[in-house]
Amino acid sequence: MKTLYIDASLPFRWGPHPPVGIPRVETALIRQALRWKASPVGFFIVDKRGQGQRLDEAELRYLRRLVDGDLPQPIGDEGSSYLARLWKVLSIMREAPFACGREFDRVAAGFLSGCEKRRGVKFQLSKTAIRLFKIAKSALRPSRLDTGDPLKDENALCFLSSASVHELAARKLRAKARCGIFTLMHDLIPMDFPQFVGPHHARGFVRNTAWQLENAHLLVCVSKYTADRVKCHAKASGLRLIPHVAVASPGAFLREGVADRGMSTERHKRDRKFVLYCSTIEIRKNHILLLKVWHRLLPLLRDQLPTLVLCGRWGWMYEELTAFMAEHPELAGHVQFRSNLSDQELAELYRDAEFSVYPSAVEGWGLGAAECLDFGLPVLISDAPSLTEATQGLMPTLPAHDVEAWCAAVTKACTDPVWLAELRHTIATRYRPIRERAFFATIVDHVAAIDPVAEVAPVAEANPAAGADPVAGITSDDLVPRIYGPHPVVAGQVRQPGVLAADVFRRA
Repeated sequence: MKTLYIDASLPFRWGPHPPVGIPRVETALIRQALRWKASPVGFFIVDKRGQGQRLDEAELRYLRRLVDGDLPQPIGDEGSSYLARLWKVLSIMREAPFACGREFDRVAAGFLSGCEKRRGVKFQLSKTAIRLFKIAKSALRPSRLDTGDPLKDENALCFLSSASVHELAARKLRAKARCGIFTLMHDLIPMDFPQFVGPHHARGFVRNTAWQLENAHLLVCVSKYTADRVKCHAKASGLRLIPHVAVASPGAFLREGVADRGMSTERHKRDRKFVLYCSTIEIRKNHILLLKVWHRLLPLLRDQLPTLVLCGRWGWMYEELTAFMAEHPELAGHVQFRSNLSDQELAELYRDAEFSVYPSAVEGWGLGAAECLDFGLPVLISDAPSLTEATQGLMPTLPAHDVEAWCAAVTKACTDPVWLAELRHTIATRYRPIRERAFFATIVDHVAAIDPVAEVAPVAEANPAAGADPVAGITSDDLVPRIYGPHPVVAGQVRQPGVLAADVFRRA
């Protein structure tokens, strides 16, 4: 019997601030693993030496509060003094059992300095102060007791976070882990579209992907599109054997989280109507197209054109965006940039928007588009394949770079309330949300359907069920936990699902 272990390195490194993108998906996975009652689940982190460490009880209590969003965060506190905000950041860092990662440093420095674009002397000085505090804390922290390394346990099945994959791949450790390994594959964008990322990030991504192909037993992809790209790359890589490839679509999770906190679902009337685009502000997300659309429609629609709210953290390669805003100052009153929002504030934007737009050039899943449908919000999407998948083929789809098509669609959405009402009705009657528990249950099923002792499956014998539809439209109350029990493995063949056994992962 195997024990299932979940790597919590990413939320610990992300720290207590609202997760986005990949961290939101992996945080949801960990949250449901903590709540899983069907069988025991262990939790661990991967340290800077590339070794696993099981979490003790105090660390587990902190992890529960972290993934449930119950810890203080470096957001809000408008009007407070710099010293008050600094004290809040240092208090957050002091309580954390492990050092937060660089993204927390940047978020906290932006909170201290008030610099959303993460630039300038004040931002850099704040970030330096935060990192000096981290160094001092690490030096003064007592040595941690050895709690055991699941990666060295041949009776363990270990999920490795994207943060730990990066750590292990960068260290090029010669000794392979003795446990069975599975990971989440969010996309292959840096390999397929290197023009959208920096060269350093692309090189690291190639290295990390190669490590996963060589060491993982199972690659769980967030979409069929990503699974197809992973399979194509694996076959082209020349490997004789590749891991199993499966799909577990993650849904969205934001609404489910804020609903637990009693957020009102009624739309509020605002002074001015607005259209929402929630994503990191970077070149791949194609914000420049929206600025061109709003620039063209402003003199035509005038007061009928809602404010464009671009909600997200500033990423990289956004110079064209800021240059366009500088060249067209008339847009300043019609375009807003919002960063570092709490989950509650973000959910309120989804709830109150007229409609949403998602013109991203390419996506691995499209979390923001799925979030729109979770809130019943119509969204105009680009023709990136995964966006159609994330919105279940229910929303209007437009070529990512066709400004004329986007102008026509935005005009229709702004001037035809009947059309918007029909789209909302379509969501209400046909959209099937994917709940966190169903997402985790699908992953557990995929893990239980492979034999880690057999290591990998030949390319020609890939699991025919790998691309099966994910569990969708099932609430946590309705879901019956399903975990496949052990099945015999014939040499060179992929095991087929067999009898149900809810305790397949019980501890040795």
